[in-house]
Amino acid sequence: MKNKIVKLLICCILLTTFSVFAQNSVPVIDTVHVSQSQGTTKVDISYSVVDFDSDNLLVLMKVSDDGGISFNVPAQTFTGDYGFGVNSGINKQIIWDAGKDYPEIYGENFQVKLFASDVNIKSINVIPQGNFTMGEGIAGTDNPVHEITLNEFGICPHAVTNEEYKLFCDITDHEKPPAGDIFQAPETYFENRRNYPVVDVSWYDAVTYCNWLSEVDKLEPCYNLTTWAYDSSKNGYHLPTEAQWEKASRGGLDNPAKIFPWGDESPGNRCNYIGYAGILQNEMADFDGLGNGTLPVDSLISNGYGLLNIVGNVWEWCNDWYLENYYYNSPSTNPLGPSTGTEKVIRGGAWNTSEEKLHCATRNSRNPGHKRFDIGFRIAR
Repeated sequence: MKNKIVKLLICCILLTTFSVFAQNSVPVIDTVHVSQSQGTTKVDISYSVVDFDSDNLLVLMKVSDDGGISFNVPAQTFTGDYGFGVNSGINKQIIWDAGKDYPEIYGENFQVKLFASDVNIKSINVIPQGNFTMGEGIAGTDNPVHEITLNEFGICPHAVTNEEYKLFCDITDHEKPPAGDIFQAPETYFENRRNYPVVDVSWYDAVTYCNWLSEVDKLEPCYNLTTWAYDSSKNGYHLPTEAQWEKASRGGLDNPAKIFPWGDESPGNRCNYIGYAGILQNEMADFDGLGNGTLPVDSLISNGYGLLNIVGNVWEWCNDWYLENYYYNSPSTNPLGPSTGTEKVIRGGAWNTSEEKLHCATRNSRNPGHKRFDIGFRIAR
């Protein structure tokens, strides 16, 4: 970008009406001004943002050089009131280093989009390091009882919501989940059920989301999106390993190990599965024409680690490749699963599964490209 005053037209997009835990106001951006700093290739963006709940906000931006037809300018170098932790107020400022991101290009038909969200998109509960009893020990199954040691890790208290995933799609232009066909959510589910778990996402979609969130949070992405390899040395967000998922699901009730996240009692109305008959039935998204489907991610009880709907509601993608006999000979410390495979592990059961699928130790798997109305994911770190 040459040292020329660039005419940037302004377009604002406002996101997030209700966050995961039922905040009541929409963050509103206005009074946006954009100018190029004289004699430099840096662009100043000033704005005001109001959120009546006084939440910490996530503010992001996209840039167009063709009058808003596309927003594909590789703009990444932002400083100031950008990213996580922006407070509501006036005279906020973002500085975009256009010369670094977009050298030797200039024009007079730029536009920017500002996005403001108060959704708690990177909420994490800490799971302490230590040993736990993994598996169920039923003869002839793929989940033998064995002791596993895990380092401390974090996991989101709820599955990724439609609202959170929509923000990712809006910012990155990632394809939104399919809808309206058999074994897919209804057409209106993704847009209108903000606090419900996103479904119809593949394992590949889920790890792409994890990488995006890592980049927004200025962390190291864990996945190579060409080879889809996972690098456990990186500090960004990822899908929980199968062992992490099981320890988290048990909620500390593992001495001796319990069947369910709450103990050994049958589920009753503790979670959303085929036998649920509780007072929240009228809040279910209707996936099957009979009124059965997902519930909001913050509904029903939490386990001992504060995790909501860790069983039931939706199956959750795990990081690992699936191998039937893996846990007969797996490492006893921080197992990462087989190095290759054809299917990825899913855990937890769903709104349309039986009680047996809700066991903390129950294993299942799907092709990583599989998309369906009963599979979602939650993030770990």
